Amino acid sequence: MKALLLLLTTLLPLAALGAGSRELTALVRTDDNVPVLGPVTLTDLVSETGFDGEFFKIVKGKDDEAIGFDGDAQLTLRAATAYHHLTLARNYFVKKLGSAYTASLPKMVIRLDLTNKFSKLGHFANDALDPQYNNALTVPAGAGLASRGIRPWDIEIWVRPSKKIHISEITFHGSEAAEFKSLMKSYRDQSRVQSLSQFLSQTIVSATDSESTIDPFNTNNVIRVIGSSVLLEAAYHFYDPLTKLFQRKWYWLDTAMVPEIIYHEFAHAALSDHLELTHSTAVIEGMADFFAGQIADSPKLATHIKAFNTYNGKDAKNKQQFKDVFETSDYANSDFVFGLLWELEKIVGEDRGEAFMFELRKSLTTNSSIRGQLIEGILKTCKKLCGDPFTDKLRIHRALHSRGI
Repeated sequence: MKALLLLLTTLLPLAALGAGSRELTALVRTDDNVPVLGPVTLTDLVSETGFDGEFFKIVKGKDDEAIGFDGDAQLTLRAATAYHHLTLARNYFVKKLGSAYTASLPKMVIRLDLTNKFSKLGHFANDALDPQYNNALTVPAGAGLASRGIRPWDIEIWVRPSKKIHISEITFHGSEAAEFKSLMKSYRDQSRVQSLSQFLSQTIVSATDSESTIDPFNTNNVIRVIGSSVLLEAAYHFYDPLTKLFQRKWYWLDTAMVPEIIYHEFAHAALSDHLELTHSTAVIEGMADFFAGQIADSPKLATHIKAFNTYNGKDAKNKQQFKDVFETSDYANSDFVFGLLWELEKIVGEDRGEAFMFELRKSLTTNSSIRGQLIEGILKTCKKLCGDPFTDKLRIHRALHSRGI
């Protein structure tokens, strides 16, 4: 009898834990925003053997079965990290913001190490078509294609495998580099015309002045024009090689191991009742960044995880002046909208700032522009939620003006 009681006493805690939760190791942030590996309790599980829960199922690639708890150690770590932070993100939208839409979302499949591009009709594009690495993507639900045996799917998050890429394989598309090249090209073209005009006018005047002692070919002017043109051409043509010479030589990003990227991708899903998952724009990315920062409780995203990430991350406190180029898709992932929303949250009050930004989504669409619908939506939301709409609108206008809007 005593042996039976002892056995029951031993098994009861395990039975209570059941398939609902499990303790594993994952990457987490400390209060100082430092990444560390530590124990986490995964909740809402419906499987005793793998990462299959009530709200999330973590699979590898195009598999349907959940990744097992006892498989490859690194894959298990990545799956545990993704599952844990997805749970935090969902709880934030459902419990803190009261999002009925997020609560109603079907179980979400999270695909680790999937290199396929997304196909609206076929779900997965052909394996050989431009394999993807070092990023993550939230894909919209699809009806599938019954004639081809392609089943419907719900919203999913695809996490690409990390791949070490040498800088020689990368064409720079960063905001600062692209902006510099664009400005250099414009200045270069204008300078050519101005220099040629000035050179010709001075040469003609010198040549037609019969009493002038000035060199009719204006040698000094020729040297000056040639010298400045050579420097300009050198700066324009050798910017990329020089940048590659002095910056890091290798790049990689394991998005499954960066909590803020996981928050960002889930935020896209949570906001998709108004911001559809069709393409990337500055407004839709900035909104996802804002909520990722709120969940992380930090204005800095994807920083200081050098073992898994060489990306410089984002900083909401990096105050940027508005530029028209920020409206283009090439700059969709710049810090501008993230920083602007972070600043405005302080103006409307941190006690209502998150609710303010969540309400703001109702005035936006995926195609909203910064200078158009975003600003209109901010002022409209302020009229509804600001504690002192008149004063707060003045403060908002002042903040917008300080950023060149």
